Amino acid sequence: MRLKVLAIVFVGVAIAAAAAYGLFAPRLLRIAVGPLGGQDIRIVVAFLQSLQREKASLRLKLVLTEGASASGALLESGKADLAVIRSDITVPEKAATVAIFRREAVYFVTKPGSKITKIGDLKGKAIGSIAPRPANDRMLESILTYYGIAASEVDVIRGSQAEITQAMQAGKLDAFFSVAPVADRMSRAAFLAFPKVDGEAPGFLPIAGAEAIAEQVPAYDTVELVRGVFGGDPAQPAEETTTLAATHRLVARRTLDESVVSELTRLLFALRLSIAAEAPAANQIELPSAEDRGAKLPVHPGTIAYIEGETKTFFERYGDWFYLGVMGFSLVGSVAAALFSRVTNNRTGVHPVTDDELHRMVVLIDQLRQAVTAEALPALEAEARTLHHMLLHSVAEAAQDSDRIATIRFLVDELRLALADAQQRIREAPGERSEPRRPPGLTAIST
Repeated sequence: MRLKVLAIVFVGVAIAAAAAYGLFAPRLLRIAVGPLGGQDIRIVVAFLQSLQREKASLRLKLVLTEGASASGALLESGKADLAVIRSDITVPEKAATVAIFRREAVYFVTKPGSKITKIGDLKGKAIGSIAPRPANDRMLESILTYYGIAASEVDVIRGSQAEITQAMQAGKLDAFFSVAPVADRMSRAAFLAFPKVDGEAPGFLPIAGAEAIAEQVPAYDTVELVRGVFGGDPAQPAEETTTLAATHRLVARRTLDESVVSELTRLLFALRLSIAAEAPAANQIELPSAEDRGAKLPVHPGTIAYIEGETKTFFERYGDWFYLGVMGFSLVGSVAAALFSRVTNNRTGVHPVTDDELHRMVVLIDQLRQAVTAEALPALEAEARTLHHMLLHSVAEAAQDSDRIATIRFLVDELRLALADAQQRIREAPGERSEPRRPPGLTAIST
């Protein structure tokens, strides 16, 4: 029994330790991101390191991929909890937005002196584009289609950044198409690559229908370009304008716990400055709009809770578990105490007096009060001594309530009197020897 009690205690401690670990140990989330060397992976690595330095309640496990499409596939298959994707590349059905890492603006840089002032003027012109980037090609096609230009009506020249720059400097391109962050150095390099013609600088071609295109293709977004963001003289663009954009987003599985995503969002924005110190692109991280909940990439409920200030506190999330834990520990403690008490009460082989033993005392008293022969008396005396000895030890060492002790005391007194009467009757019976006989050592039990 002692080993059983110890086993129950150890099991209780193990359960408590497991519950504490489950509540307080850092939650590990797998995040899929790629390709290696990209801005997204720099941000994620900096975020991962910041979480470790701050000993945060959430930790990230990096899962490298070949790009946004592969990252989305891992999240869709359940092999990742988080992923960094591009909004127009294979959006997982099970994903919901946590944060927007950056917006990549779409813009056209036109050759100096080309007289191209609107998208429709690109018909029959040579357009340079960095390859291989299928998503950018699809975006260019969507823009041209919106303005009624067939793909066969333009000459799209694709190549590496060095090859496109060389073609711009050689005057082989009428325009350069790019999808990149506004602050990206490649954006400014595009203006510098076109040589000036008669003192004229390259031009910036606005996309007037950006918002309409984004309405038709929900995977696209828009971004505001401030005046002079690309530099130049005169400043380009000449005035603030809206252009089409693709967004890189941190997404989470929709089934991921709301409180976990809410805490992840809080940590991301609380640590953004330290992340930006290692990955400057983190300065562009922004919260998604909580109003558009029916979008193609809906916002995760945990992020909405953070945005609207409805994040649950620790006790709001785990209050019920604390209550159930206290109830469970009380129950386990009561059972353990009962078992320990039983083991303690029986440590010397003494057990509480049972109803059968008390009934046996009553029967023995009745037998002694009846006619008893001299031959039968020694056996009854021996049984009386044994029963009397057991009762004394039971009262002294085993747990007995006051009513049971009073009953035992009364029966012992009756047993002693009945035995004395039986001995007296046998001494006074005809033919018995008259010398006195010592009664057995039965004594009353004091309470």
